[in-house]
Amino acid sequence: MKNLTKQEKHEQCIREIRGTLVVVAICCAWHILSAFLLNESGLYFLGMPAWFSVSTLGTIVLSLLGVWYLLKHVFIDFEYDDEEEGEE
Repeated sequence: MKNLTKQEKHEQCIREIRGTLVVVAICCAWHILSAFLLNESGLYFLGMPAWFSVSTLGTIVLSLLGVWYLLKHVFIDFEYDDEEEGEE
């Protein structure tokens, strides 16, 4: 667990929020674009229209990869308390 100053904690929270929003935006863009681009293809995958299968399964895979990346490279373990170590 890292000891961070109040400013560093705030900056880390903002970094985590931005990273999460980027992953959400990528997943949303994939879901919408693949659905629109494959809508009239007439292809079927797993017994469902290709646009549905690709957009849904792709979003699941992208979200899992995004969460893995965030946990490995963006999120850190720290306590978000305002209490100083000598105060009770």
